[in-house]
Amino acid sequence: MKPRATVPMTQPLARDARFVPPAHGFALYEQLVRQLDAESPEWVRQLRARGMAVFRQLGFPTTRLEDWKYTDTRAIVATPFRLAPAPDRAATRVETVRASYDLPHAVTLAFSNGRAVATRDSVASLPAGVRLLSLRDAVVHEPFLVRNVLAQVAPIEDASFTALNMALLDDGAVLWVPAHTEVSLPIRLLFVTGDVPGPTITCPHNLIVLGEGASATVYEYWIGRSAEPVLANSVTEVLLDRGARLAHTRILVDEKETLHMGLTSVRQPRESRYVSQVFTFAGKWGRVETHTRLEGPDASTVLDGLFVANGSTFVDHHTAIDHVCERTTSRQLYKGVLDEAAHGVFNGKVFVRPGAFRSDAQQMNKNLLLSDDAEIDTKPQLEIFADDVKCSHGAAIGRLDDTALFYLRARGVAAEEARRLLIYAFANEIVERVPDDDVRRHLRQALRLRLAGAPEEEPW
Repeated sequence: MKPRATVPMTQPLARDARFVPPAHGFALYEQLVRQLDAESPEWVRQLRARGMAVFRQLGFPTTRLEDWKYTDTRAIVATPFRLAPAPDRAATRVETVRASYDLPHAVTLAFSNGRAVATRDSVASLPAGVRLLSLRDAVVHEPFLVRNVLAQVAPIEDASFTALNMALLDDGAVLWVPAHTEVSLPIRLLFVTGDVPGPTITCPHNLIVLGEGASATVYEYWIGRSAEPVLANSVTEVLLDRGARLAHTRILVDEKETLHMGLTSVRQPRESRYVSQVFTFAGKWGRVETHTRLEGPDASTVLDGLFVANGSTFVDHHTAIDHVCERTTSRQLYKGVLDEAAHGVFNGKVFVRPGAFRSDAQQMNKNLLLSDDAEIDTKPQLEIFADDVKCSHGAAIGRLDDTALFYLRARGVAAEEARRLLIYAFANEIVERVPDDDVRRHLRQALRLRLAGAPEEEPW
């Protein structure tokens, strides 16, 4: 790795050495903020100014920062990103992607290069009182939905990309479900990037708010199709009230030069339940973070994840589960399948705070390496500051089981077919936890594209 000193430092005396400024300076990002400010209300401009101030103080993280030890950001530091051009063919692009990932029973809110576009869906089929709209529309027409809760769950201090997201706050999705309302239809947020003339940055910011006893299912699709560098730097904030239940699946299918930084930050009070499933098929570079705070008794969370990478792809997953209150429960299972020269990272943290008695936490990361050049860095962590708790964690890295291969070969299964069956059996444990048949079909399509020689027919 080349020394970090090759990146120019504009403020060498005051800056934390674990961060570096953009190689081309902050002026370009400040110009982007001014572009967005021109048509925004004052309170949004203040949020952007706050985000830009923190980002200017921090810059981008380097591998000298523990949480970024294995994650090289130089491709992002060196690239002079611009905002996406006007979405002239956005609707067509979205409909093309939508046809590939059809989810006919869902209500879809679609975005092209971070900006909401009109689709043929109607939100009228949602229960009375439920609001599903773009952040831009909410800011202009229904600011009471977002003004007091936006940027409350995802802190920006020491979080460069979150600060940058706030600095370039523009659009995103807002889902607001009133108390004691069950949304039976799944909500899909479809983000499509691509067809840009040069390096481009988008910073969608989503806000999901569920009132007391409310429930909903949300699928976030991130589809990146670009031959030019596109950085999607997204933040999703989730606020659950007492007893609220959210099933939240995040699917990332990127290609070519797409870079993706995604954060989901969740706040859970008493008796709430949050179930997260993250599937990552990254493009050139991808990092996904999921953080949740269990702040009330009997709150629970489940974090499942599967990442699949080949070629020279880099994919990184960080999770943080914070048991703040007593009688809270967390379950976590992440799996990785890495082929060719792909590099994966898993860093999962579980905190049990003082007073969080009778917390119950289980964490596991399992990884399958399919080639000698594939690489994984895994770091499960437990930090416990309370007695009377039940916590465990672990990690495993391995190759295909020779005994299982022999068993299949001995029963007449060809060598390549036996290999495929074992890979799919490994990944299927996470895929099968998705309750929707169409979503599982989309995931298997993505698996077939990433794993060489994968079967056309589903092996299950």
